[in-house]
Amino acid sequence: MNTEELTTLCPLFRGIQPEDLDALLHCLSARELFARKGGFILSSPGAQPLIGVVLEGSVQMIIEDSFGKRSLVTVLPTGSVFGESYSCIKARNRSIAYQANEASRVLILDYGRILHACKLVCRFHHRMIENMVELIALKNLELVEKLEVISCATIREKLLTYLNREASRTGGNQFTIPMSRTALAEYLCVDRSAMTRELAHMRDEGLLRFEKRRFTLLQ
Repeated sequence: MNTEELTTLCPLFRGIQPEDLDALLHCLSARELFARKGGFILSSPGAQPLIGVVLEGSVQMIIEDSFGKRSLVTVLPTGSVFGESYSCIKARNRSIAYQANEASRVLILDYGRILHACKLVCRFHHRMIENMVELIALKNLELVEKLEVISCATIREKLLTYLNREASRTGGNQFTIPMSRTALAEYLCVDRSAMTRELAHMRDEGLLRFEKRRFTLLQ
Protein backbone atom coordinates (compact mmCIF):
# COMPACT_ATOMS: atom_id res chain seq x y z
CA MET A 1 0.00 0.00 0.00
CA ASN A 2 1.39 3.41 -0.99
CA THR A 3 0.96 5.52 2.15
CA GLU A 4 1.82 8.76 0.35
CA GLU A 5 -0.95 8.09 -2.16
CA LEU A 6 -3.37 7.17 0.64
CA THR A 7 -2.90 10.50 2.45
CA THR A 8 -4.02 12.36 -0.69
CA LEU A 9 -6.64 9.81 -1.79
CA CYS A 10 -8.70 9.63 1.41
CA PRO A 11 -9.82 12.65 3.48
CA LEU A 12 -9.77 10.46 6.61
CA PHE A 13 -5.97 10.70 6.53
CA ARG A 14 -5.70 14.33 5.49
CA GLY A 15 -2.94 16.17 7.34
CA ILE A 16 -1.14 12.98 8.37
CA GLN A 17 2.39 12.55 7.06
CA PRO A 18 3.08 9.39 5.01
CA GLU A 19 5.84 8.37 7.43
CA ASP A 20 3.31 8.43 10.30
CA LEU A 21 0.63 6.53 8.38
CA ASP A 22 2.33 3.13 8.58
CA ALA A 23 2.24 3.25 12.38
CA LEU A 24 -1.35 4.49 12.34
CA LEU A 25 -2.56 1.70 10.04
CA HIS A 26 -0.93 -0.87 12.31
CA CYS A 27 -2.70 0.74 15.28
CA LEU A 28 -6.05 0.46 13.45
CA SER A 29 -5.55 -3.22 12.52
CA ALA A 30 -5.83 -2.25 8.85
CA ARG A 31 -6.23 -4.96 6.22
CA GLU A 32 -6.95 -4.89 2.51
CA LEU A 33 -9.90 -6.66 0.96
CA PHE A 34 -10.62 -7.38 -2.70
CA ALA A 35 -14.22 -7.69 -3.92
CA ARG A 36 -15.64 -8.69 -7.29
CA LYS A 37 -18.50 -6.71 -8.79
CA GLY A 38 -21.61 -7.47 -6.71
CA GLY A 39 -19.60 -8.87 -3.82
CA PHE A 40 -20.62 -7.82 -0.31
CA ILE A 41 -17.99 -6.06 1.79
CA LEU A 42 -19.74 -5.08 5.03
CA SER A 43 -23.21 -6.03 6.28
CA SER A 44 -24.87 -4.44 9.34
CA PRO A 45 -21.66 -2.55 10.19
CA GLY A 46 -22.90 -1.72 13.69
CA ALA A 47 -22.74 -5.40 14.58
CA GLN A 48 -19.05 -5.44 13.73
CA PRO A 49 -17.50 -2.01 14.38
CA LEU A 50 -15.49 -1.82 11.17
CA ILE A 51 -15.29 0.87 8.52
CA GLY A 52 -13.95 0.78 4.98
CA VAL A 53 -11.97 3.04 2.67
CA VAL A 54 -12.41 2.61 -1.09
CA LEU A 55 -8.89 2.29 -2.52
CA GLU A 56 -9.92 1.28 -6.04
CA GLY A 57 -13.30 0.99 -7.74
CA SER A 58 -16.58 2.06 -6.12
CA VAL A 59 -19.00 0.75 -3.48
CA GLN A 60 -22.79 0.87 -3.21
CA MET A 61 -24.55 1.55 0.08
CA ILE A 62 -27.77 -0.49 0.17
CA ILE A 63 -30.60 -0.56 2.70
CA GLU A 64 -33.39 -3.12 2.91
CA ASP A 65 -36.74 -2.41 4.59
CA SER A 66 -38.83 -4.80 6.68
CA PHE A 67 -40.65 -5.99 3.53
CA GLY A 68 -37.40 -6.98 1.83
CA LYS A 69 -37.40 -4.07 -0.61
CA ARG A 70 -33.88 -2.97 -1.45
CA SER A 71 -32.95 0.70 -1.98
CA LEU A 72 -29.71 2.21 -3.19
CA VAL A 73 -28.67 5.04 -0.88
CA THR A 74 -25.50 6.17 -2.65
CA VAL A 75 -22.51 5.09 -4.72
CA LEU A 76 -19.18 5.75 -3.01
CA PRO A 77 -16.24 6.49 -5.35
CA THR A 78 -12.54 5.87 -4.79
CA GLY A 79 -11.29 7.63 -1.66
CA SER A 80 -14.63 7.40 0.17
CA VAL A 81 -15.08 6.16 3.73
CA PHE A 82 -18.09 3.97 4.53
CA GLY A 83 -19.73 2.33 7.54
CA GLU A 84 -18.67 5.01 10.03
CA SER A 85 -22.10 6.36 11.00
CA TYR A 86 -23.62 2.96 11.74
CA SER A 87 -20.54 1.70 13.56
CA CYS A 88 -20.63 4.85 15.69
CA ILE A 89 -24.19 4.26 16.95
CA LYS A 90 -23.87 0.44 16.91
CA ALA A 91 -26.93 0.07 14.67
CA ARG A 92 -27.06 -3.71 14.89
CA ASN A 93 -30.69 -3.97 13.84
CA ARG A 94 -30.27 -2.04 10.58
CA SER A 95 -30.38 -3.93 7.29
CA ILE A 96 -27.50 -2.05 5.72
CA ALA A 97 -24.89 -3.49 3.40
CA TYR A 98 -21.99 -2.27 1.30
CA GLN A 99 -21.57 -3.98 -2.05
CA ALA A 100 -18.88 -3.61 -4.71
CA ASN A 101 -20.26 -1.57 -7.62
CA GLU A 102 -17.38 -2.91 -9.73
CA ALA A 103 -14.21 -4.86 -9.05
CA SER A 104 -12.89 -2.99 -6.02
CA ARG A 105 -10.14 -2.88 -3.43
CA VAL A 106 -10.94 -1.57 0.04
CA LEU A 107 -9.12 -0.98 3.30
CA ILE A 108 -10.89 -2.30 6.41
CA LEU A 109 -10.23 -0.51 9.74
CA ASP A 110 -11.22 -1.15 13.35
CA TYR A 111 -13.62 1.70 14.18
CA GLY A 112 -13.14 1.32 17.93
CA ARG A 113 -9.44 1.98 17.56
CA ILE A 114 -10.17 5.16 15.64
CA LEU A 115 -12.26 6.62 18.45
CA HIS A 116 -9.92 5.60 21.25
CA ALA A 117 -6.32 6.73 20.95
CA CYS A 118 -3.71 4.05 21.53
CA LYS A 119 -1.42 3.94 24.57
CA LEU A 120 1.22 5.83 22.61
CA VAL A 121 -1.24 8.72 22.13
CA CYS A 122 0.02 9.30 18.60
CA ARG A 123 -0.04 12.98 17.66
CA PHE A 124 -1.58 12.11 14.29
CA HIS A 125 -4.38 10.02 15.84
CA HIS A 126 -6.15 13.15 17.09
CA ARG A 127 -6.01 14.64 13.60
CA MET A 128 -7.68 11.53 12.20
CA ILE A 129 -10.53 11.80 14.75
CA GLU A 130 -11.11 15.41 13.64
CA ASN A 131 -11.21 14.21 10.02
CA MET A 132 -13.73 11.50 10.94
CA VAL A 133 -16.11 14.00 12.55
CA GLU A 134 -15.96 16.17 9.43
CA LEU A 135 -16.62 13.16 7.18
CA ILE A 136 -19.71 12.16 9.18
CA ALA A 137 -21.03 15.73 8.89
CA LEU A 138 -20.49 15.73 5.11
CA LYS A 139 -22.19 12.33 4.81
CA ASN A 140 -25.24 13.73 6.58
CA LEU A 141 -25.39 16.57 4.05
CA GLU A 142 -25.30 14.02 1.21
CA LEU A 143 -28.24 12.16 2.72
CA VAL A 144 -30.17 15.44 2.95
CA GLU A 145 -29.42 15.99 -0.74
CA LYS A 146 -30.87 12.58 -1.58
CA LEU A 147 -33.97 13.36 0.48
CA GLU A 148 -34.46 16.52 -1.59
CA VAL A 149 -34.25 14.45 -4.79
CA ILE A 150 -36.68 11.68 -3.82
CA SER A 151 -39.10 14.23 -2.33
CA CYS A 152 -39.78 15.62 -5.81
CA ALA A 153 -43.29 14.86 -7.01
CA THR A 154 -42.60 13.42 -10.48
CA ILE A 155 -39.97 11.21 -12.12
CA ARG A 156 -38.95 14.11 -14.36
CA GLU A 157 -38.40 16.41 -11.39
CA LYS A 158 -36.35 13.73 -9.63
CA LEU A 159 -34.20 13.19 -12.71
CA LEU A 160 -33.63 16.89 -13.34
CA THR A 161 -32.80 17.56 -9.70
CA TYR A 162 -30.32 14.69 -9.60
CA LEU A 163 -28.74 15.44 -12.99
CA ASN A 164 -28.40 19.16 -12.27
CA ARG A 165 -26.67 18.31 -9.01
CA GLU A 166 -24.23 16.02 -10.83
CA ALA A 167 -23.57 18.80 -13.34
CA SER A 168 -22.83 21.20 -10.48
CA ARG A 169 -20.36 18.72 -8.97
CA THR A 170 -18.39 18.45 -12.22
CA GLY A 171 -18.71 22.11 -13.17
CA GLY A 172 -20.11 21.46 -16.65
CA ASN A 173 -23.18 20.30 -18.54
CA GLN A 174 -21.46 17.07 -19.70
CA PHE A 175 -20.80 14.44 -17.06
CA THR A 176 -20.85 10.72 -16.30
CA ILE A 177 -23.05 9.46 -13.49
CA PRO A 178 -21.59 6.81 -11.14
CA MET A 179 -24.39 4.26 -11.51
CA SER A 180 -26.24 2.10 -14.02
CA ARG A 181 -29.87 2.67 -15.09
CA THR A 182 -31.08 0.03 -12.65
CA ALA A 183 -29.09 1.58 -9.81
CA LEU A 184 -30.31 5.07 -10.74
CA ALA A 185 -33.93 3.89 -10.58
CA GLU A 186 -33.24 2.39 -7.14
CA TYR A 187 -31.59 5.62 -6.01
CA LEU A 188 -34.54 7.73 -7.21
CA CYS A 189 -37.07 5.20 -5.79
CA VAL A 190 -38.88 4.89 -9.13
CA ASP A 191 -39.77 2.12 -11.57
CA ARG A 192 -36.92 1.53 -14.02
CA SER A 193 -39.16 1.21 -17.10
CA ALA A 194 -41.04 4.41 -16.23
CA MET A 195 -37.75 6.23 -15.68
CA THR A 196 -36.39 5.00 -19.03
CA ARG A 197 -39.52 6.26 -20.81
CA GLU A 198 -39.22 9.64 -19.11
CA LEU A 199 -35.57 9.94 -20.14
CA ALA A 200 -36.58 9.23 -23.74
CA HIS A 201 -39.29 11.93 -23.58
CA MET A 202 -36.79 14.43 -22.14
CA ARG A 203 -34.33 13.62 -24.92
CA ASP A 204 -37.02 14.04 -27.59
CA GLU A 205 -37.97 17.40 -26.08
CA GLY A 206 -34.38 18.60 -26.32
CA LEU A 207 -33.74 18.76 -22.59
CA LEU A 208 -30.78 16.39 -22.60
CA ARG A 209 -28.73 13.81 -24.47
CA PHE A 210 -27.38 10.59 -23.02
CA GLU A 211 -25.48 7.47 -23.93
CA LYS A 212 -25.22 4.84 -21.21
CA ARG A 213 -23.92 6.75 -18.15
CA ARG A 214 -22.84 9.83 -20.09
CA PHE A 215 -25.26 12.78 -19.96
CA THR A 216 -25.38 16.23 -21.53
CA LEU A 217 -27.86 18.80 -20.22
CA LEU A 218 -29.08 21.05 -23.01
CA GLN A 219 -31.28 23.44 -21.04
